[in-house]
Amino acid sequence: MESRKELFDELNLEVQRAGTLTVLHTNAVASHIGLSATEFEAMDIISRNQPMTAGKLADYCGLTTGAITGLVDRLERAKFVRRQRDEADRRRVFIIPVENKARSKKIRELYRPMSDWFVEFFDKYSDKEICLLLSMQKEANEMTIRSIRTLREKRR
Repeated sequence: MESRKELFDELNLEVQRAGTLTVLHTNAVASHIGLSATEFEAMDIISRNQPMTAGKLADYCGLTTGAITGLVDRLERAKFVRRQRDEADRRRVFIIPVENKARSKKIRELYRPMSDWFVEFFDKYSDKEICLLLSMQKEANEMTIRSIRTLREKRR
């Protein structure tokens, strides 16, 4: 039987591998709809965090406002987003996702194999075990957010 340290080390490597594979999967999906992985992830952030300004998006992505301007320009040209002035403060501009049912369907289809595999994978677990896995994933996501913040603060 492996020691606790060996188990931890192996789990740590698998978590790192999962991160790499997630990036590669994102690249593969993004390329099918004509976006870079960064643009695709930015779209996810924009869609999940409305209202979204360029400054807020820059903070989320850890990019400069100049880099975000270029990214939003590309997304706008490709009709993924539009800019909308804030009615209360005309200096402020929101980045609004553009609804495109055909594109949304294509993205769902690209994720369908992974989704089907997840259903098959989780089907062997009880509801209680799935709740535990869900709790663990949420905690892992929060740890990742903390790590991102720490890394960004060190860079400043």
